[in-house]
Amino acid sequence: MEISLETIQTQVNKIKNNILVQVIENPSSFISASAYDTAWLAMISDPKENNEKPMFKSCLEWVLSNQRPEGFWGERDCNGNPTIDSLPATLACIVALKMWDYGHEHIEKGLAFLRQSLTEIKIENINGDYPRWFAIVFPGMVELASRAGLRIMFADDMKGIVAHSFSGNRKILQT
Repeated sequence: MEISLETIQTQVNKIKNNILVQVIENPSSFISASAYDTAWLAMISDPKENNEKPMFKSCLEWVLSNQRPEGFWGERDCNGNPTIDSLPATLACIVALKMWDYGHEHIEKGLAFLRQSLTEIKIENINGDYPRWFAIVFPGMVELASRAGLRIMFADDMKGIVAHSFSGNRKILQT
């Protein structure tokens, strides 16, 4: 039995169409369950709805249903504690929720987690040895949160972490 090029192309097109339909219906099924990445998808507005609704509502729903009991979004380390990745991920999720005026309780719980975690991170990283990516991503997320109308209030002793991250300190850049 000989298979023609036309038959193969027809099958390829069917597969492409099936994948496209799945992506449009549930884009989070084609990305890792990264809270940070999913939150960014949740922030995209739908031009068909005059940019008044999220294009990927399933991603916004994922954000709503995947907040950890402690108030953060993201991964845990081997001891069950949130990783440093959870700070920008939590900020991204909070911004996505704020942008669409969803999950006010989730936002408050996330902000409480951030206040508590920044204190713990300051104690653990007294020398300011933050990963290089953190020095770029976290301040950017703080700025994005501010632009979204979120007031990220840091205690006086916490302002050093944020300033330290924004400053481009050599220790951060050499990590």
